[in-house]
Amino acid sequence: MKSRRSILAICSLSLLALLAGCGYHLGEIRPTPMRSVRTVSVPTFKNRTYRPRVDVLLADTLIRLIQVDGTYQVSDSDHSDAIIYGTVNAVTRNPIRSATSNVLQTTEYQLTLVIEYEVQDSMTGANLLSGSVTGSTTFFPTGDLVTDERQAFSVAAQRACSNLVTILSEGW
Repeated sequence: MKSRRSILAICSLSLLALLAGCGYHLGEIRPTPMRSVRTVSVPTFKNRTYRPRVDVLLADTLIRLIQVDGTYQVSDSDHSDAIIYGTVNAVTRNPIRSATSNVLQTTEYQLTLVIEYEVQDSMTGANLLSGSVTGSTTFFPTGDLVTDERQAFSVAAQRACSNLVTILSEGW
């Protein structure tokens, strides 16, 4: 009976030692420049394209995805630790597939969105992070190319903002 307890104790201790050394970390791991940031502010993006109202759509999408991620709280610029500035640099629509009977007729487009971002410390104005992210999607024209592109733009915007939130919260 005593040897059975000692074997059970040894097995339990060795299992505990193995699990302790796995290196897993629970909870958030923020990028080094963003360690002290708990709250962020997202003003309306700058728009360097000729597309109307994309600046507000992108800021709203980014705010929603930051809230869903939960790593940072969103507040106004007076009460935030950092401010995320964004600029829409390019929105391109490229044909990627044509009809087999008519090579001039496009049957599928790719919409790509390029956003440049900069995260500044709200107290010092120091640049914490900066770079650019892209988001793209494909769509099939159904007759009204403007409407189809507008619907595809929200998907590309969500993908670009999702890439940005990943960089902000995980560092990659």
